[in-house]
Amino acid sequence: MRRGLITFDRLAALVIAVVLIAAGAAALAWRYDLIPDATDRLEINGLSDLPAMAWWPWATGAGGVLLVLLGLTWLARHLPRRGTGQLRLAGSDATGRLTADASAAADTAGQVLAQTAGVRHGSGRIVLDRGQLVAELTATLEPGADLDAVRAAAEHTGQQLHQVIGRDDLYHRIELRVARNSKPSTAARVQ
Repeated sequence: MRRGLITFDRLAALVIAVVLIAAGAAALAWRYDLIPDATDRLEINGLSDLPAMAWWPWATGAGGVLLVLLGLTWLARHLPRRGTGQLRLAGSDATGRLTADASAAADTAGQVLAQTAGVRHGSGRIVLDRGQLVAELTATLEPGADLDAVRAAAEHTGQQLHQVIGRDDLYHRIELRVARNSKPSTAARVQ
């Protein structure tokens, strides 16, 4: 989201929260007679009879459920979604759309990177990061790995991924992690 939209969203949430807290506090104060002479100062014609109506509990319950669903939907729409599924490829036009499974391509690139000597594990994904399409490749290295060889393999894998996806707006981020311990031997894993 853009900063202006985030600021508006947070400001709207703050205003709504303050209004709801004030309304709840006023309702509690009214209920427990904490506001002196409140019934004499406020004239609400017809509204005081509503709680006695047979449909009132159902209406307030339905309104509460609707507000809860609205709030949950609002929260769900604000969860961070960085991953992308299908990417539109060059050559798409009114006659048809060409797409590629970006996550599968990036994960395969991570597995190719894992075949480099000194790399224990590799993975990849395509994300939208601040409006930019970014290929994130992650490799876990053995403690004694040759960093120059891994760097060269990572650059080559990134270039290959860029060619496979065929998007000029694709950026790369390669994260190299060093494993904390040596890879266990085959004999140790069997036991």
